[in-house]
Amino acid sequence: MRRPLVLALGAALLAGCAHVAPPAFIPLPLPRLADCPGSLVATHELEGDWVIHERIRVRGEQVDEAYGLVVQKNGTRLVLIGLTPFGAKAFSLTQIGVEVWSESKLGPALPVPPENVLRDLHRAHFLATVDPEFEGRTVRRDADGSVHVASASCGYESTLVPVSVVNPAVTP
Repeated sequence: MRRPLVLALGAALLAGCAHVAPPAFIPLPLPRLADCPGSLVATHELEGDWVIHERIRVRGEQVDEAYGLVVQKNGTRLVLIGLTPFGAKAFSLTQIGVEVWSESKLGPALPVPPENVLRDLHRAHFLATVDPEFEGRTVRRDADGSVHVASASCGYESTLVPVSVVNPAVTP
């Protein structure tokens, strides 16, 4: 009598462990800002060679992201690298003249188009409000050197905070 009971219990356990299909995974769209058009200053018009370290915070609809920025201008080439708060490379851009090549290390998980960061960098440091496509946007500078770039039409605001500037032609 014991053996049939053990067999029945084993069969019940096996039936209970039968594969049950998991619920269907429905991917939710990740929050992402739209591409925000704007002008760039041609790199040959930017004076000197330098390296800038900044922090940027971008806030918009369902997006609140922060990146460390390393910007190097050498000759006619401008390179911008965006770093996550953990120091991992999130994206990079290279600008020569007004042509731009970008690469996202986070793919579709990157909520801020790298080109927006580059345009905001230009708006903050090189264009200010001279940009003809800058309608509906504001640039505000704080006493500590922070620059706020707001765009109602693009639905987000960036705050750039300087960390350091290095001019390689000047030796300490």
